Amino acid sequence: MSWDNIQDTDKGWVGKLTCKQDGTAVDISSYTTLQYILTDPDGTATTKTAAFDSDGTDGKLKYTIVTGDISAAGDWRVQARIAKTDVEITSDPLLFSVQARLD
Repeated sequence: MSWDNIQDTDKGWVGKLTCKQDGTAVDISSYTTLQYILTDPDGTATTKTAAFDSDGTDGKLKYTIVTGDISAAGDWRVQARIAKTDVEITSDPLLFSVQARLD
């Protein structure tokens, strides 16, 4: 799922990111630490454990949003952080907007 059409308190949708270098997806299958950093509109960051979307050779990571992850309307950011021995890489932040539920 792309990072749009999100309502506060949503849960169960899968957010995906693709790790790229110079516009091309990179093989991240050898990385052992896979994380998403979600930053809320107030600037509070929370680190979540991500997973490969397939086997990692396509550079794709995913995370399934659970209750409490998206708790406020406003502009959020998500970053991928991957690591292996002596290497840690953090992506540029992706800005996404969360709308207030009407009920």
